[in-house]
Amino acid sequence: MDSGVVTVGFDGSAESQAALDWAADEAGRRKVPLRLVHVWSWQPHVFASDPDKEQEWIERVPRRAAHRLAEHHPDLRIDHESVPGVPADVLSELARESSLLVIGSRAVGRVGGYLLGSAGQEVLSRAEGPVVLVRAAFEEEVEPGDPTLARQPGGAVAVGLDLAKPSAEVLRFAFEAAALRDAALRAVYAWKMPSVFAYGPQASDRRIGSDLGERERHLLSKALGPWRERFPGVPVEERVCPGNAARHLVASTHDASLLVVGRRLRRPVLGPRLGPVAQAAVHHATPPVAVVPHT
Repeated sequence: MDSGVVTVGFDGSAESQAALDWAADEAGRRKVPLRLVHVWSWQPHVFASDPDKEQEWIERVPRRAAHRLAEHHPDLRIDHESVPGVPADVLSELARESSLLVIGSRAVGRVGGYLLGSAGQEVLSRAEGPVVLVRAAFEEEVEPGDPTLARQPGGAVAVGLDLAKPSAEVLRFAFEAAALRDAALRAVYAWKMPSVFAYGPQASDRRIGSDLGERERHLLSKALGPWRERFPGVPVEERVCPGNAARHLVASTHDASLLVVGRRLRRPVLGPRLGPVAQAAVHHATPPVAVVPHT
């Protein structure tokens, strides 16, 4: 993996433009070059009569985007290229070569959430490096001041944790992201009441839930302890919530600048996939979502 480049997939759409702007800011924070990649395939129904026009379009899309970006980021090194191939295949390979890959998704409304195309779904499920999914603007009008859709560039970095198998890769990425933004880290952990306590006389004993909640808070603090020592300048907010992990995680991000979730690297029979929490995050969380693969 090349730790010295942020790569962004760009095709000229509104969602890829949002991803490009975010990626440029991130490359600036990290003080590394930005690589703008336009993945294309032959479109005979569009260019059958004039192959030269296709070549002109292939070269013009990334060149114009890079030129516009350079006007706003004069100190940022921007490389651009057009690559033939299947977008999911090319971008998944680029994630392996980059410290960070950035792609876009389209918003469909506050009820419907966000639309993640098949290529984006494949990239997030297959990539072996961190991928950030950036939102385009909502298509429907939003009332001014609506907090659920507000962009919070200075907000906390939220991270969802699974304490059964805590990931060093996810925690490292989240703490580094918070440090780069001079922001707080919001660690969110949801736990479920063991089924043995759901029936019988103990089901109505509130002390059991309180005791279990205290135990889970202690486990979260213990998992975060070593990372607090490595990043003493990052304030940490701990949120321990009983119930559904996906729902609590999405609800905790309305004012966040970034959400970080993990994806376990595995080779299941039916192919790579996102887990249920990461799936909910990429479709419903408001801020950009970083999906970090881990073993």
